[in-house]
Amino acid sequence: MNRAREKEGWKTWTGCVLGIAGAGGIESGMAVGMQNTGSAEATENDDLPEIAESGDERLSTLSGKIRVLLMDSGYQSYYHSSVTLNLNGADYEYTPDSPELSQGELVLGGGEAGITITSIERQESPPVYYGTLEIQNTPQGLLLINELPLETYLEGVVPSEMPASYEGQALMAQAVCARTYAVCQMEEGSLQEEYGADVDDSVNFQVYGNIAPTDKTSQAVRETSGQIMCQDGKPVTAYYFSTSSGRTSTDEIWGGTSSSYLKSVECEFDQNAPWSSWKVTIPWTVLEERTRNLTGSESLESIQVVKKSESGAVTGLQITTEKEAVQLEGEYEIREFLSPQGQTITEKDGSTVTGGSLLPSSYFQLKANKGGCVEITGGGFGHGVGMSQTAANEMAKEGYSWQEILEYFFRDITLDRYE
Repeated sequence: MNRAREKEGWKTWTGCVLGIAGAGGIESGMAVGMQNTGSAEATENDDLPEIAESGDERLSTLSGKIRVLLMDSGYQSYYHSSVTLNLNGADYEYTPDSPELSQGELVLGGGEAGITITSIERQESPPVYYGTLEIQNTPQGLLLINELPLETYLEGVVPSEMPASYEGQALMAQAVCARTYAVCQMEEGSLQEEYGADVDDSVNFQVYGNIAPTDKTSQAVRETSGQIMCQDGKPVTAYYFSTSSGRTSTDEIWGGTSSSYLKSVECEFDQNAPWSSWKVTIPWTVLEERTRNLTGSESLESIQVVKKSESGAVTGLQITTEKEAVQLEGEYEIREFLSPQGQTITEKDGSTVTGGSLLPSSYFQLKANKGGCVEITGGGFGHGVGMSQTAANEMAKEGYSWQEILEYFFRDITLDRYE
């Protein structure tokens, strides 16, 4: 999982992805016959979707464009067994056997209205995509890649990663973080070789389009247009997360040397937030089953914290069986092993939520009662590296500007313009 952040959909504002405001799509070239599930009139050329020519230089990966790999409804796979969409008022369906995909791919221009994909479910469904939609036919299934201007992409990211109800300056800080993170991914190209994309639309990178843009979130993108955080002229990896436990971390929690632009800072701004402290109890039998899957051993003898980072995050968890002792060291690995899936988490304000696939954070203490349960008391939500979004909102309420918010969480950065 990428470190940008991880929302589990418990009592958070994010869930899935999409609905981008504004931005006219690329005007396409030729129109060809399509498989239509709608009316007979839709087979007339005037009603056909725009097909972008593969040789059109406007479809290449330019500095101002980003290519987003769209996952299925459950965010489980990049591959789709079929795709249904609405374009220019007509419905279309594509499967691996569709003649339009006989050459391997099809690129559709969304125009000003965008392309509605009805076969993908998001929190605000059905999602609408602007720019172009590339459908690739592969042996594993159909791949969907949405190529669009970076700024339009950000209009779909900001409301999906931070509540639109947050203060304007906090939303602007979020927009700059999201833009900077996206630029890093575009330069890194981790998905390019295998999928021809820069990012996907899930928490693996940044959630895109789960919640539709509002005037307020789009304004935050526009008012910071092109602004990214740099150090020594290079964009930084602008990590962010939901809520701190009182202090932020550096990327030391993932091993290796900490990045020079990340700093661990005292963070009291979000200490009245519900997620600033929490507790949960996990049955011993649940952890024993996970131990069995991990080690093959039938018996869990003990579980204990053996290492913490300078900021207090657990970076070493020892699991002892009757045969061996195993130490988990990855932040994600530890939080996954201690997943409170299906268990009740009690937050600072006394409210309760049902746990997801990750422990809320790696800032915790535990009390293990062999054969009974493991009591975990912790603080914060997310990995704790970079900017606390909840703190950013509180800082904005106190009059901090978006620039001051970013300077608080990141060290020795400059604000440069990405063109």
